[in-house]
Amino acid sequence: MEVVYSTAGKKHILDNMEKFFLCTHLPIKALTYEGELIHTVGYNERLEDIYTYQKVFEKTEEELYKEDSSSTFTLSSDAINFTVFYICPRNVHRGVYIIGPYRTQPEQDREILYKPDSCIPHLISLLRNIAEDSDFIRQKKLSSYSLYVKKALDYMDAKYNTALNVSYVADYLGISKCYFCSILKKETTKTFTQVLNEIRIEKSKTLLLKGNQSILDIAISVGYNNQNYYNMIFKKLTKMTPLQFKNTVNRISISHS
Repeated sequence: MEVVYSTAGKKHILDNMEKFFLCTHLPIKALTYEGELIHTVGYNERLEDIYTYQKVFEKTEEELYKEDSSSTFTLSSDAINFTVFYICPRNVHRGVYIIGPYRTQPEQDREILYKPDSCIPHLISLLRNIAEDSDFIRQKKLSSYSLYVKKALDYMDAKYNTALNVSYVADYLGISKCYFCSILKKETTKTFTQVLNEIRIEKSKTLLLKGNQSILDIAISVGYNNQNYYNMIFKKLTKMTPLQFKNTVNRISISHS
């Protein structure tokens, strides 16, 4: 099943890969399910030779067609690694990302980056987060919502750092709280509190990665008046505490020794 990307869809992938490379310095390719190159970032002649010599796509193709194929797998040879995962987890036919080459053991060869095994799931999550936070995905999600829900999400995105509640948003829309909660849950599959928490946590990630604000100051700036509650929600949504998230992303971005 061949998937043809729209211009906007292809640009979305290119932008995500460029941002990922800026954060990690790790080479990355995107290929269609048939093996056609969509985009590549961070490769030079030597790295391309390694990719070709290791027959990375051929091995990827073999793995993808196995009945027990995983959504993420790593190819290793001669202490050099490539990790493969789907561009879109909900539609495997949209192709794959291949990150690498990288080494999981410190080496003198500085051109092939050292990335511990423990970093790889976080690297994949980073790319997923970059994609989810893009204008392309936000607009795609909004286009499937009714006018009331679109207006509500825009309003919540603008007022996330205030003492926002269901009544305020329903009043802004000019509809009842009951009706608002009903259409929000129907169209997003989430409650008002879940949507608001997701917006606040995403906003806080940016603050965590720039400047030296305390966790408490960041919690307050995105609308929480309790640091412990902010920590709890952050961990529930990301599987990490705010401090762990900050340290992990910073470590990934500088771990190219």
